[in-house]
Amino acid sequence: MMTLFNAASAFALPPALSKLAGVNFKPPQGTRAALDNGMVVYLMKDNTLPVVHMTAYIRSGKLNDQLEKIGLGEMTAGLLKDGGTLKYKPEEIDKTLEFLAASVESFLGIEEARADLTSLKKDLDTVLDIYADVLMNPVFSPEKVKLKRDETLELIRRRNDNPGRAVVREALRSFYGPAHPYGWRSEEATVNAVTIEDMKAYHANYYKPNNIILAVAGDFTSDEEMIGKLKARFGSWPRGEVKFPVIPPVQIKGERQIFHIEKDIAQAYIVMLQKGIKRHDPLEYPLTVTNEMLGGGLSSRLAAEIRSRRGLAYSVYSYSAKKPDYGYSLAYCGTKPETVSQALAEMLRQHKLITEEAAPAEEVTRARDSIVNSFVFRFPTPFELITERASYEYYGYKADYLDNYVENIAKTDPATVLETAKKLFKPEDAMLFVIGNSSKFDKPLSEFGAVTELKED
Repeated sequence: MMTLFNAASAFALPPALSKLAGVNFKPPQGTRAALDNGMVVYLMKDNTLPVVHMTAYIRSGKLNDQLEKIGLGEMTAGLLKDGGTLKYKPEEIDKTLEFLAASVESFLGIEEARADLTSLKKDLDTVLDIYADVLMNPVFSPEKVKLKRDETLELIRRRNDNPGRAVVREALRSFYGPAHPYGWRSEEATVNAVTIEDMKAYHANYYKPNNIILAVAGDFTSDEEMIGKLKARFGSWPRGEVKFPVIPPVQIKGERQIFHIEKDIAQAYIVMLQKGIKRHDPLEYPLTVTNEMLGGGLSSRLAAEIRSRRGLAYSVYSYSAKKPDYGYSLAYCGTKPETVSQALAEMLRQHKLITEEAAPAEEVTRARDSIVNSFVFRFPTPFELITERASYEYYGYKADYLDNYVENIAKTDPATVLETAKKLFKPEDAMLFVIGNSSKFDKPLSEFGAVTELKED
């Protein structure tokens, strides 16, 4: 008897797939060592390419500037190489690095200064000599200082060209207060106040070996060989006391504040800010999942409701940021002026909703999986991995933070999301910041509370 094959019914059956196991994230440890002068070194061999990478974390940052000289740290970091050193003139450094297809770069963030090196293995000794002199012996050539100052002043003059970026900067400035290091910004007067002597003093205070964590990965023979190279360049650099400024405590008003900057632009930009957590708070994990559910991607609540269903915005998202003192949770949306109140009302509604009822288990699982998947793919090379380990020590995390991150995220369930949201989200007290043409708003911002008008500057 012939059996007929029914293709339609066969293809209608779901494929029999085995259940995928959870992510087994067991990254290699690398090696941690310390030179006699206190410089901490993380090392990881990687012989796949004849290249060596280094990143030095220097314990400093924009928040360590002086109020009257905001921009000092950034100018100092930007001129370590470009301003020349005791041994090398700026043009000599540039010419040598270009010829060797190598790079040495330095810059400053909010809470860290960094200096990076990339070199072919065969040229490492030459490039490392330059790198070490850049870190230890910058001279801040007057001509290069003038160029850097002019470049910085031009960036200040153009800082409002992109209102989508300006709204975040100005929102944080209002949230923390313009006089607090978390909220201040460089001004023409503060940059013009910086002298070469200021930069030399800044470098002498912060750029000390016992204030540096160095991450190294690439094609070297052994840890001992690389440590020997580092000792030969940095071993005679004396350790010393580093004087840090006292950062005042964060003072955040626990009440609704609304700020508006009038600007005749095609889009309006909205930022919603709420008080966050301090670094190392165990609420980091459920808060990360909660924000992923709210605004972490196209499947998030804000994107699904404001972008997909209502068509009010192309860009809408949320995230949380940690600080030594209180960080923040931020939600952002760019929308037409004619739909500002609709978008803002929905942002507030979604933040309230997540505090009132437990999320479906599948939504929490999807958010957890998204975080874990993106996290493990942050380390495509040994250099990214060892740099991450070095950064965690820099920021005071426990040695097993990286290794346990996936497991800690996986512990978050609907109950902990609800508990965390209730504790941290208070949309009725959120600070709201809007840049846009108010004459076109569908409803006045005053319907959400008292509005403070600010001038763009």
